[in-house]
Amino acid sequence: MATYAIGDIQGCYKPLKRLLEKIQFNPEKDVLWCVGDLVNRGPDSLKVLRYLKSLGDACVCVLGNHDLHLLGQAAGERPYRRDTLQKVLAAPDCDELMDWLRYRPLLHHDTKRGWCMVHAGFPPDWTLEKCKKRAKKAEKMLRGKEWMEFCRHIHTQDFPVCEPAGKGVPRQLFTVAAFTRVRYCTPDGCFDWRNRSSEPGKNERAWYVHKKLAWRGDCRVLFGHWAARGPVTDQPHVLGLDSGCVWGGKLTLARLGKKKVVLSSVDCQVCQSL
Repeated sequence: MATYAIGDIQGCYKPLKRLLEKIQFNPEKDVLWCVGDLVNRGPDSLKVLRYLKSLGDACVCVLGNHDLHLLGQAAGERPYRRDTLQKVLAAPDCDELMDWLRYRPLLHHDTKRGWCMVHAGFPPDWTLEKCKKRAKKAEKMLRGKEWMEFCRHIHTQDFPVCEPAGKGVPRQLFTVAAFTRVRYCTPDGCFDWRNRSSEPGKNERAWYVHKKLAWRGDCRVLFGHWAARGPVTDQPHVLGLDSGCVWGGKLTLARLGKKKVVLSSVDCQVCQSL
């Protein structure tokens, strides 16, 4: 039995299938982890969702920002110009797919394998236990009766730049943003959500290179989200797998071991609809 983790697919079904064929993935004995952003920008989001759902327990997916964006559209919010989600929303099994998607976790921790998976990252001042507790609270919102309203909040409201006090919607929005959008942050866990550049702002560093990381030491963290930075393979405590498939880069997969990681990839044509 092998455990594989794959980077941001973003609707690129053909590269996904080519890569799984390359490593001879067998869902009867292997497990596939997906770091989120299963959909959008690429041409085949519907095929990707149907395929991953069909794998059942052989597939573990965490939610990314594009996946939450799809849920927001299913809840009635407006599309963005570069979205490629129309086929999903018009599909006869759309409701079934949305129910499957909103029951995916924000964080997956496998203590036996020593790995934790999240789409974007963690605040530096959160312990792993706090990350897990905060993920469960936000997941409860996504799986509850008011999930559409919560997804509309995610779609329309500004995310707090620092962790709010209290137990209301702003606190849950911060949690969702931390797990699905973080790139740079300050040592005390404040974020500029608009900074998508290759340069950090004042007093900011990539979320995984701060000197004091409260979550570090309990596991190694898998993430995606950061195509501009590319795969992160030079850090002992994290592994970044977004290699920009949807932008004409590569789709990257890692075979996970306790001591060794083996990477595989396939080249991708530019998938984004212009």
